[in-house]
Amino acid sequence: MLGVVVQPFVFLYINRPRIFAVYLVLALGALAADFYWTVGYFNLLLSVLCPLHAWWLIRRYDRRQVCGWYARWWVSLALYLCLVMSIFAFRSFLYEPFTVPSASMNPTLEAGDRIVVRKLGFGHYASLGLNLGTPGVTDPQQMQRGEVYVFLHPELNVPYVKRLLGLPGDRLEFTERTVLVNGQALAVQSDRQDEQQQLLTETAGAVSYHIRHMSQPVSPATGTFVVPEGQYFFVGDNRDDSSDSRHWGPVSSENIIGEVVWVID
Repeated sequence: MLGVVVQPFVFLYINRPRIFAVYLVLALGALAADFYWTVGYFNLLLSVLCPLHAWWLIRRYDRRQVCGWYARWWVSLALYLCLVMSIFAFRSFLYEPFTVPSASMNPTLEAGDRIVVRKLGFGHYASLGLNLGTPGVTDPQQMQRGEVYVFLHPELNVPYVKRLLGLPGDRLEFTERTVLVNGQALAVQSDRQDEQQQLLTETAGAVSYHIRHMSQPVSPATGTFVVPEGQYFFVGDNRDDSSDSRHWGPVSSENIIGEVVWVID
C-alpha cells in the first residue's frame, strides 16, 4: 500500500536504499518522458511496478538484518512529501513547463511544442492549480519588446503564449502588413512567399523573429491601441490567425507568468 502512494520511497521502508536510488532516477526520467511525449504511461507503469517489486522483496525479507534510520513508514512518507513540495516550489517560483495549445505562434512555435518558462521576478507564483500570490511583475526591465511570454488570458484565465509588442504607455497601430510602435514601423524583411502565405522577419527592439501573413486571413485585426499603465500588449506571430491583445485587449501585470527560455522540439 505504501508503494502505491510513495512509489520509489517504499524501498527505503523495506531497507533497500540502492534499489530506491535506481527507482528514483527512473521516476524523474518518467516525469520528463511523460512531459516530452505528452503521455502518462511511464509514471503509471512505475505506480504498478514499485509496489509489486516491493511486495516480491518483502516476501524474502530477513527480519534479523540491521535496518537503517530510513526504514520507517513515516520517514518514507516525509521524504516523499519533501520531494513533492520541492518540485512544486521549483515549478511555482523558478521554471515551469507548458505545452503550446494552438498554431497562433507559427512559424516560431507549433501547436503541441513543449516550452519551459522562467518565472522568477514575474510575480505570478502558482502551479498545478494552486496560487501562492500574484503581486505582478517585480522587475519591469524583464519585459522586453519582441520576447515571448506566457500569461493568463484576461477573460478565460488559461495560459496563453504570445510575443510582447506593447509596453505600458505605448501606442500601437496595426495595418494589413505593418506594425507601428509609437509612430515608427517595425522593420520587416520578406523571406518567402507562395500562394497561401508570406513569411517575413520582423525586428522589435534588439529581437528579430519570424512572422506569417496568410493570403486569405482568418481573423485579421487592424486599428490603433494605447497600452494602459501596468499592462502589456501581446500578439501572435501568425498575424492573420491569432486571438491576441488586438481582440481582447492588453494583459495586466498580475497575469504575466514568465518568459519562454527553452523550446523542446
